[in-house]
Amino acid sequence: MKLFLHYILFISILTACGDNQSQEGDKLFSQGKYEAAIQQYNAYLEYNPEDLTSVYNQGRAYEELGQIEKALESYERAIEIDPKHTNSLMSIGKYHFRKKNYADASFYFSKASEIIQSNPQVFFLKGRAHHKLGETQEAMEAYDQAISKNRDYGEAYLYRGALKVYQGKKSAGCGDIRAALSLNVPEAEEALTEYCK
Repeated sequence: MKLFLHYILFISILTACGDNQSQEGDKLFSQGKYEAAIQQYNAYLEYNPEDLTSVYNQGRAYEELGQIEKALESYERAIEIDPKHTNSLMSIGKYHFRKKNYADASFYFSKASEIIQSNPQVFFLKGRAHHKLGETQEAMEAYDQAISKNRDYGEAYLYRGALKVYQGKKSAGCGDIRAALSLNVPEAEEALTEYCK
């Protein structure tokens, strides 16, 4: 019995230390000390490998340091723990978009959009991936959804407008581009000059 109580005490101490390491990692991250934050997350995750928040935050710290492949490993680990972790799905989608793997980006943004249907950004990014793939109908639907979630989503108007112009719907497209300009999207003025003069 005495041995069992010592074991419980030992585990409690380890857990308390681990929580402090995770919190310290968050604190260091907020201060921009990403390498130190990663060290704290690594120490914590050694004893708590299933802690979703720490795994994801570790990925964010790697990403801030430009260590994108390590960040991806953390995000993939996070969705192994929780396949519906939308922040990780979005981060993986953005990774693939930057790498011009638009089909993979679309896949991850679509999965995220099934879970967080109120977030306009996920629909906008899904639209961008479809747009890059030349899937105009799917892109248009995604831009429409982004705008329906947030009527002030200027970038969604801009890209929807460009897509409409491409489809030969110049008047409607230029209307969207003007809406983007009124919402202070920097690229909208150039798009107006290019497509709507």
